[in-house]
Amino acid sequence: MTPKPPPPTSTSSDPRRPGFHVTAPVGWINDPLGVTWHAAPEGGRYELFFQYNPQAAVWVPECRWGQVTSPDLVRWGDLRTALEPGPEETGCWSGSVVVRDGVPVIVYTSVLADEPGMGRVALAEGDAAWRRWTPDPAGPVIPALEPERGFAHVRDPFVWRDGDQWRMALGAGDTAGRPSVLQYSSPDLRRWRLDGELAGPEDGRTDPGGAVWECPQLFPLEGAWVLMVSVWDEGPGGVACAVGDYDGQRFVARAWHRLADEPLYATTAFADAAGRRCALSWIQEAGSEGGAWSGALSVPWLLGRDGDRVTVVPHPDVDTLRTRVLAEHGPVALSAGPCEVAVPGAHLDVTLAADPGGRPVVLVVDGSGGPVLTLTADPGPGQARLTAPGHPDVVAPLRPEPDGAIGLRLLLDGGVAEVFTGGEGVAAARVLPPGGGLTIRVTGGDGARLRHLVVHEMARVIG
Repeated sequence: MTPKPPPPTSTSSDPRRPGFHVTAPVGWINDPLGVTWHAAPEGGRYELFFQYNPQAAVWVPECRWGQVTSPDLVRWGDLRTALEPGPEETGCWSGSVVVRDGVPVIVYTSVLADEPGMGRVALAEGDAAWRRWTPDPAGPVIPALEPERGFAHVRDPFVWRDGDQWRMALGAGDTAGRPSVLQYSSPDLRRWRLDGELAGPEDGRTDPGGAVWECPQLFPLEGAWVLMVSVWDEGPGGVACAVGDYDGQRFVARAWHRLADEPLYATTAFADAAGRRCALSWIQEAGSEGGAWSGALSVPWLLGRDGDRVTVVPHPDVDTLRTRVLAEHGPVALSAGPCEVAVPGAHLDVTLAADPGGRPVVLVVDGSGGPVLTLTADPGPGQARLTAPGHPDVVAPLRPEPDGAIGLRLLLDGGVAEVFTGGEGVAAARVLPPGGGLTIRVTGGDGARLRHLVVHEMARVIG
């Protein structure tokens, strides 16, 4: 037997490493999973799970479930392996977490090496402390679908309670390249009945495309239902969602729209301690065999609804990481010249409000080693474009306020940038970590006016 290579060594001084976006000290992480708030003897806490390979900074089929804990949604710690492949399976892939009669249960995709696309659904039960997870000795509760059904991909169970039953949304794609979400029902999490197709491409409606709809999430939001899917087509292709109607069997979308483009993917939805609907996403990057770590998660998002669109803003817990104001500027007329501030550090929260005067407002961040990123907010086409050297541009929708003002929030965290466009959208990018101090510069055209620019220093809370 070939021995496993030793795990990589942590590099906490790596300037690329974020300070408040979740990463693993060593190894690889991807899809966030099963975020759950629960009571504990020392007070309530959150549990966060994710796909995990502690042995190398690359994805492998033999993925495990990692787990971290926090009293809020930003100060995560106590990393451990919650679930790893058993003797009869190759990998423990994505799924969800539910609580049945007070007992936490992981519902996950069990895969085999010879047919990884056709996942089986399996269970693992947790102890009262959420520390020890025991796979169900009976094996998968849903076997791989029969070949005659015509599916090439089935995975990522998302489970919720519906009256006296459990419901499951399962991501799928058939052999002809048509994506869908399947629904199952069960009285006890063990005996499952296939109800049929929960959602799929609909004639006459704009759907998100793709060959597989991964990581499906179905949940109520402010008087309607929302279906969220990660769009796979020869690779991750961003996250789409639709506000619509659900009758217990079928979800009918009113309209689809992009929630986030790459590198954001595998968004998972959950309720916070106050019952608000929230989400976390994986911020993709290519792994490296020789690297120490790879993969980061977004900050927690608070979701809302504006008609038939889902809105996104940072969760209020993110604000608790602000330690001091590094710079504050405005109001000032941008037509007279750029507004420029110099700040130390590479872990920042930058908020901006401006009257664009119908022209683009541009925020540039420069480091001692060159440009870090450029954020262009253009009210004309209603979009914000995030440009980072060496990476494709990323676009998020931008909708001005009724008085024409625009608002932006940039979270810069080592080698990760995350941008929120006033509730309308979110974008993220991998960036070159700034060396030393930073210069933040805001420019605009004739008639543009900066209302305010505030730069906060952010605490580094991820070890």
